[in-house]
Amino acid sequence: MRGRILLAAAAILIGGGLGGCARSIFPPGGPIDVIAPRVIAAAPPDSAVRLPVDSPVEITFSETMDRTTVRDGFRIYPPVGRQTFDWSGRRVRVVWDRPLSERTTYIVLLSGTIRDARSVPMRNAVTLHFSTGDSLDRGRISGVLRAKTLRRAGVPILAFPDSLGPRPDTMEVVPTYATETDTGGVYSLGGLPANRGFTVHAFYDRNSNGSIDPETDLIVSYPSPIRLTPERMEADSINIVAVDPKAPAILSGKIVTPDSTARFRIEAVETTDSTLFRRVERVGPGAYAVRVPAGTYRLSATRLPAAEDEKPGPTFRRDEPVEAKPEEEYGPFEFDFSSVPARERAAPPPE
Repeated sequence: MRGRILLAAAAILIGGGLGGCARSIFPPGGPIDVIAPRVIAAAPPDSAVRLPVDSPVEITFSETMDRTTVRDGFRIYPPVGRQTFDWSGRRVRVVWDRPLSERTTYIVLLSGTIRDARSVPMRNAVTLHFSTGDSLDRGRISGVLRAKTLRRAGVPILAFPDSLGPRPDTMEVVPTYATETDTGGVYSLGGLPANRGFTVHAFYDRNSNGSIDPETDLIVSYPSPIRLTPERMEADSINIVAVDPKAPAILSGKIVTPDSTARFRIEAVETTDSTLFRRVERVGPGAYAVRVPAGTYRLSATRLPAAEDEKPGPTFRRDEPVEAKPEEEYGPFEFDFSSVPARERAAPPPE
């Protein structure tokens, strides 16, 4: 069974005013709602201890909510079982089909994707901790999700037992703990037990179905497991670098020429598959950038003929291939045409 995972993507509606009037003009039904909903009360409260194992969780929101998004965005870790939602106005009561474990710290996560009845998201996740024991577990793993082309805000961060290996079979198991990054890509997994090891992963739900699908989704892992002990209950700077494997690399450089009207074609051809190539053109001297999929490429530049009766221009090739990786930029690679003689007319065809 595929584990349902919290997602973090929602549109924010922003209303605009009209100038030149004595009063604001709104569409029928009143002003557009842009105020994010909030959690204004929780039972048990955050950091509560010695709770009965049959304790429910009650959450009160600041306004009427989209109940489907609350159901999809509510998680408890470690996972408990099937949950039931009982609504009364802006308050929801959540119970499970089996009791909580004794002497266990639980973390309730409310995703930032949860929306109110007007589809405005909370934007920032809310986390609550409570324990059925005498105290809360003090373990914490924190860090930053770093990315160039992928988003950093609202990304699920998943923790699995390290006994499952560096890359767990996410088709069969659900994460033991999870949280979401904030707008700066910062995350913090708190309330973790000691004498446990975890692997930590960022999850990008490419097909937006709420499940981890290895064939389509992207999971980026911290390279080594994190072990918490009574002597080391906090592990910080567990930073994850997310690279989109489908993002292009950039091969950049410049054309040197005294002819401001000359046209040039810069081409990158993959060394093992010549049908895979990318090319750009420019006029006169200056910079160029060729975006290519990951691979190894040979780069060349050709001066193009200005007219049908002009001889083809020279081609300069870079002998050393470039091994291009996603999101990386390589260069500068310069092609100097300043010593190329003036254009020559092609010989006329025989009569």
